[in-house]
Amino acid sequence: MDADRSSIEIKVLLKNLDPTKNSIKHKDRLRRLNKFRNFVTARPPPEFYDDDYGLLLLGSESPAAMEDEDLANMTLYGMLRAAGCPSTDHKDSLKRSARPAISLLRYLCLEFDQNTASSKNLFLGELNGFGQALCALNVPQLRTLRLDIHIGKGDNES
Repeated sequence: MDADRSSIEIKVLLKNLDPTKNSIKHKDRLRRLNKFRNFVTARPPPEFYDDDYGLLLLGSESPAAMEDEDLANMTLYGMLRAAGCPSTDHKDSLKRSARPAISLLRYLCLEFDQNTASSKNLFLGELNGFGQALCALNVPQLRTLRLDIHIGKGDNES
């Protein structure tokens, strides 16, 4: 599949992850996450532009979104924020849609495109574009993922 379609799918996903919009409910976020997972697991796997990796992870906060006039006018809720979105009902908990978001993120960074010729690169320690983009983020950007809550703190001092 061509990279233009992938860019469109990313934008549609990110527009529908925003929990601040009252019109977007939990089931809508889940439906959109599942639809995107189905899109990326298709064979042959879709292609992505280099800017798409950061856009998917950071949404409106990505360099690609800030530099593009069309994207600058959109509110795009990145996968990191979606996976680390705090619950409005429970203290120190995440939204119910955070688990499927981090599951999709894990798939994209570690398993996406594994059955192609590039899968040998993962064996050699090379990451795909999503994994590389995640590793290139700075600490404040990574903190939006709220990994401490996903994996549990283990003690009260973490």
